Amino acid sequence: MLSKTTEYALRAVVYVAMHDTQGVKVGIKEIAKELELPAHFMGKILQDLVRKGVISSVKGPGGGFFLHRPASDINLLEVVQVIDGLEAFRRCGMGMKQCSDTHPCPLHNDIKAYRDQMLKVFSTKTIQDLVDGISSGQYFITNVHEAEPKV
Repeated sequence: MLSKTTEYALRAVVYVAMHDTQGVKVGIKEIAKELELPAHFMGKILQDLVRKGVISSVKGPGGGFFLHRPASDINLLEVVQVIDGLEAFRRCGMGMKQCSDTHPCPLHNDIKAYRDQMLKVFSTKTIQDLVDGISSGQYFITNVHEAEPKV
């Protein structure tokens, strides 16, 4: 449902937020390396997020990306909207242009229920919620994590 660009943007904003709580600004190379994402593409995404006011950046030594407002004030839908827009929450599952409640495709009701639930989640969950889940050790945004010790 989400584009790769939006997936990368969400992970990057969460990564920035995790470091922001410690007062640390992070650079493109670090974000790309830690999240195992292409640095050039990550740079474009981060600059887009800065231009659209989701995150901020400072150039030069000690510079990098940071949050200019609390992570609890940034919901996931804002990131999705900035990168992809909200079309994914309106689009017909079968690609029909005129799909609606009064003129539904065969998947309309199922897809609508899924889209509505996703919209609710993305509207209510904040970047801080994701940071908290990662900090607790319950969730991850990287592919590599420490193996549990063998007993």
